[in-house]
Amino acid sequence: MPMFVVEYTYSPETSSGRDDHRTDHHAWLAELVRRKVVLSSGPLADHTGAQFIVDAADEDTVTRLFTHDPFAQANLVSKVLISKWNPVIGEIRT
Repeated sequence: MPMFVVEYTYSPETSSGRDDHRTDHHAWLAELVRRKVVLSSGPLADHTGAQFIVDAADEDTVTRLFTHDPFAQANLVSKVLISKWNPVIGEIRT
């Protein structure tokens, strides 16, 4: 199955809204990790966004999946970039 990197871009104006929805966002992610759909995730060091490594059938599946994120549903993500990724070196355990 292909891998995808999803990158969120946040705006400073949505910071307090993300704080309000963070618990639900983390619960949503935890379920995807449990199902081995999201393999890794985390905020960017400068807090301007986040990245997710996703194991999914295709980009449309990833797009649909990420519409269910509480951050996305609350319009707290300024931009979403989905890139197909072909890891070559290293190991990702699934």
